[in-house]
Amino acid sequence: MSESTREIKNYRGLKCLNCNHPLDISDKFCPNCGQKNSTKKLSLKDFVDEFLSNFYAYDSKVKNTIVKLFTKPGVAAKEFINGKRQTYANPFRFYLSVSLIYFIFSGMESKFNDETILDLDQSIIKKSEEKKQENESTKTNDNQLNLNDPKSPVQINLGNNEIKKDTVKEQKLYTEKQIANFGFFKKTSRKIQTYANFFDHSKTINPSKILDTLKHEKSKWNFYLLKKTYQFKKLDEEDNSGKKGFNKFFDYFTDKLPFILFISLPFLTIVFALLYFRKKMNYAEHMVLVFSFMSFIFLLIFINEVIFLLFNISLDWLVNLIVIFYFYKSLRNFYQQSRWKTILKFVILSILLPITASFVALFILFIGFLLY
Repeated sequence: MSESTREIKNYRGLKCLNCNHPLDISDKFCPNCGQKNSTKKLSLKDFVDEFLSNFYAYDSKVKNTIVKLFTKPGVAAKEFINGKRQTYANPFRFYLSVSLIYFIFSGMESKFNDETILDLDQSIIKKSEEKKQENESTKTNDNQLNLNDPKSPVQINLGNNEIKKDTVKEQKLYTEKQIANFGFFKKTSRKIQTYANFFDHSKTINPSKILDTLKHEKSKWNFYLLKKTYQFKKLDEEDNSGKKGFNKFFDYFTDKLPFILFISLPFLTIVFALLYFRKKMNYAEHMVLVFSFMSFIFLLIFINEVIFLLFNISLDWLVNLIVIFYFYKSLRNFYQQSRWKTILKFVILSILLPITASFVALFILFIGFLLY
């Protein structure tokens, strides 16, 4: 009995193990879900073979996608929406993979800077001094602030928390009772103004003590507004390590950059959909081009940084020229309009996209500060 006959006899079933669809003994695959018709137990060889076949299939898609991205701008996106789904990698998944690899590489690259042994030695000394100051601070219970804990004891009081009457007259401090009848936004605005004025004229920074002084309710919302007002006032000040509050917030914001870029792309896609509304393409089809273009940008920047890291040669000027030309060719190949129409829309997009991206960035920056 041949091996194929034994496989038919011993391993093929009359029902799909994945979806329970009825099968014939001659069916190699389930016509309903595509799973192989086999009742054979999983072996190590089967597991490795399946992994390698899936990896090779994805790897070939990635190879085809990268080659087409660099040789024919916009064509891979066009062919993908026209039905060639097995030839190219999914644009959304490919973008996430490329951006993830880039930001991992960028994070590792920052570790291999030009820091000398002397710089390293000074850095160790500085960190040692900072730790010593921190220990002394803990002993004396000074220079500590925990705005996240409303019930925390008084951490620091560098001066008299009493505010002169003429100061109150000049910059009014509203009590909860005085603004009780205001609308939500006006009331919130008055509270932020009150907290900002308070920090201008008092060194007390204990949350509970401040709210008691201002006769404000000790609610979670008031503690939150107080914390954000304090953080905003500290953006331009330096901490013990000499780092400004804005730089710390910028580092926090930079860490979220992959997420921010991912969030902004759907908004940029809207601009394409509005400008090319006559093409009768749906939103997802426009988004395929946007994700493909951004994937190319990340790959190009990645190559540029590798060249700079290995040969210390900056090709930023060339990257900028390539991006401009590539964007034009992508529009021409994807939307297949005349040269002059493409040039006109290229100019319009070059104006609208930065404006849209700026508004999105400001909005995300605002949300980021609220969550900081």
